[in-house]
Amino acid sequence: MTIDYQYIDQNEQLTQFCQTINDVAYCTIDTEFIRESTYYPILSLIQIASGEHRACVDPLAVTDFEPLKALLLKPELLKIFHSPSQDLEILYQNFGAVPAPIFDTQLAAAVLGYNHQISYADLVFQVTGVQLEKKFTRADWSRRPLSDGELDYAMDDVRYLLPVYEHLKAKLDTSKRSSWIERDLTTMSSADTYRVDETRLWKRLRGVQKLKGVKLQIASDLCRWREALAQHQNRPRRWIVKDDVLVEIARHMPQDMDALLKIPELSEKTARRYADKLLAIVEAASAIDADSWPRHDKMNNLNTVQMALGDCLMALCRIIADENKIALATLATRKDIDTLVLNQKSSRLTQGWRFSMAGEQLLNFIHGQSSLSVKNDCIRLGSD
Repeated sequence: MTIDYQYIDQNEQLTQFCQTINDVAYCTIDTEFIRESTYYPILSLIQIASGEHRACVDPLAVTDFEPLKALLLKPELLKIFHSPSQDLEILYQNFGAVPAPIFDTQLAAAVLGYNHQISYADLVFQVTGVQLEKKFTRADWSRRPLSDGELDYAMDDVRYLLPVYEHLKAKLDTSKRSSWIERDLTTMSSADTYRVDETRLWKRLRGVQKLKGVKLQIASDLCRWREALAQHQNRPRRWIVKDDVLVEIARHMPQDMDALLKIPELSEKTARRYADKLLAIVEAASAIDADSWPRHDKMNNLNTVQMALGDCLMALCRIIADENKIALATLATRKDIDTLVLNQKSSRLTQGWRFSMAGEQLLNFIHGQSSLSVKNDCIRLGSD
């Protein structure tokens, strides 16, 4: 096997590599990590490629990341990822900043008509004809030393991302769709995207829909307590208290140890370890002003007229998706349409590339500035 990359496990090597690619226009980046037994993912490998310069950076050995951080934040250097939300979150947690500017090949593929949420391997195959190996998908990236096969597999994630980017960028420019994804890319590069919003943690709880009033306040406070403890101990949330147990505590509102021990699925060991805090949270919630309690998003049912409007908008989306040669599921779901009918500002169709491709036309139709007609058995949209 020919090795066409550098393995970097020393500070001096990283500094030199960053200097080497400092003046390039763009580079591709990917990360490998593990997070099974920790709250914070363990960054175990960083792969970078730009032209003939490629490197596998060992973050378990390197201690000075300032040269790399400067590169990641350099405004003249475009950082290319595929579906980068987890990569960006991990880099933010480790370096305190989000790389910018960035390019997401999965997002670009979506507006160019590729399969809905296309995988990296499928995109590489469709663009380059290369079939990527899958035998190291479950590798333990924190183990050292990593084999040549594992490292080469990891490097494939940036090696072929270069021609994929160049192909997609050319198609975006030709179709004049580059501007469609700019807002989405800016949002991905914002640190706010990766900060934990403690006031909304309860929304992730499985089964929380059955709670309301003070019980929802208890669930929210329990989530905030668990989050802080998980961060402090660097342990997965579920290892402290599982979601369904938090919901049951909020539902039953135990007032003493005996009641706490009766909570389904709550082990006696966990109950005794955290009893004082859990009971205190339950008690304190009742003292909070009811106007401050969290509330579920108001779900309005569409009336008959709104449902008919939604049907028309869905038909219009089908036309737009077909014209732009993208999957309807990529452009919009029925939930997106219903949300647009009920609350235009909160729908995905009024944001980012979806607004450029379809949202504006849908709003024109809603406001009576265009109409649907049928010609040669085809539905058409025309301006009034």
